[in-house]
Amino acid sequence: MIYAETEIKLKSGCTAVVRNARPEDAKQMIEYLRTVSGESPFLLREPDEVNFTVEKERAILQNKAESPNEIMLTAYVNGELAGNCSLASQGDKRRTKHRCCVSIALYEKYCNLGLGRILLSTVLGLAKQCGYTQAELGVIEGNERAKHVYERLGFKEYGFLPNSMRYSDGTTRGEYFMVKEL
Repeated sequence: MIYAETEIKLKSGCTAVVRNARPEDAKQMIEYLRTVSGESPFLLREPDEVNFTVEKERAILQNKAESPNEIMLTAYVNGELAGNCSLASQGDKRRTKHRCCVSIALYEKYCNLGLGRILLSTVLGLAKQCGYTQAELGVIEGNERAKHVYERLGFKEYGFLPNSMRYSDGTTRGEYFMVKEL
């Protein structure tokens, strides 16, 4: 799905540019994912598990751009990649194609500027345009900042999976399952 590049003002007064992730962004996206995975215990991977090749990432980004119902948006602040937000189908079967999954990650230094809320609102609007009627996401126990944003956007908690994440030191965290009707 293609999204028209948009400039937005953040709480800080900075301008952010929101646009599709492009195949030529592949190397930068891999580096970004490694960094944010190290900054946050709330993401799926450890930094050393970000082991995609540039060619594989380029193909993923190309597929998102060509998809009629999926997208990966990126946000740039002062020309620097600040984060991304994606929309993915939960299936192509008639019984599940009304559902989509949204996910987001930002560099820590770009949190608390309103950027996450703007990216998520944009992706949720695109989801509705695609005909999805339900958006879903998971939020890891302890990530109260993100959970608060999701709740303000209309997501409701529908379940909790204990021990969803196991860390290198053996500790675990659960995951809240959240849903928003579109």
